[in-house]
Amino acid sequence: MGVQLTVDYEQVVELVEQLSEEQQQALIARLLRQRAQQRPLTAEEKIQLFDAAKLSNLVNQLPSVRRQDWYDDDGR
Repeated sequence: MGVQLTVDYEQVVELVEQLSEEQQQALIARLLRQRAQQRPLTAEEKIQLFDAAKLSNLVNQLPSVRRQDWYDDDGR
């Protein structure tokens, strides 16, 4: 059996603010998934869940605009 701690809302907010951006997004996604099991999500909640699932990795190199580089042909 776990220990029950009394934590007020402001303490939770301060702790969440100490998390990294990725951890905060993971927490949002977790909370929205739990809420989705209890009731259907609203459109705004679905968008938040979608945004939380996005990766924020930088692209190392821009893709070429030349068709030949993508398909190895001359376009004919």
